[in-house]
Amino acid sequence: MKKTLSIMILTLILACQKSEYKTVGFKAFEITVPSSWKKHKIKGIDSYVSGLITDKNDTLIFDLGWYSGDLTRNNEVLVFDKSEYSGFTEKQKKQLEKVKHLVVDDFLNAKYNAKDYLKYEYELDSIDCFQAKFIKPKNKGFGASGIYIDSLKGGGPNSNITRLSFYGNSLSDSTQTEFFKALKSIKLTKYCE
Repeated sequence: MKKTLSIMILTLILACQKSEYKTVGFKAFEITVPSSWKKHKIKGIDSYVSGLITDKNDTLIFDLGWYSGDLTRNNEVLVFDKSEYSGFTEKQKKQLEKVKHLVVDDFLNAKYNAKDYLKYEYELDSIDCFQAKFIKPKNKGFGASGIYIDSLKGGGPNSNITRLSFYGNSLSDSTQTEFFKALKSIKLTKYCE
């Protein structure tokens, strides 16, 4: 009798506890996120834009449309002229010490190999039925983390391509880890069969 009562009490306690995660639905996909994250509505102009707010108040924005951006195509570099660098906070300067960067007198006339100072790195992985770039800054204080999917549908010479980007800026290690875990959970309900 004691064993049955203990099992019933334990089951009741577990049933009353809130789940650590929840599934949030958007028009084109669903994503599983920590239960403390909230849906964030944004009005887009030429695409479907919306996002999430994390428990640390980080804003994670997605853009689903023809012009969604791939951060790795910008070829941004961690090279700064002295005047730009002097405007950084002490925290930003301290963060820069952890990665390869360059401070120059004149950005336009400086000579350096841009590949040595790229702002972003990425790995290819899959999300649902698509290949995605998981992008992160080499220095978390200077850039966005997220994904880019080049083509959900379309293509060819006479059609438009639908792309997906989903980014958050200057995320902490723990938030970036949770965000990447959530991104892996995406189900592209309108695009994968």
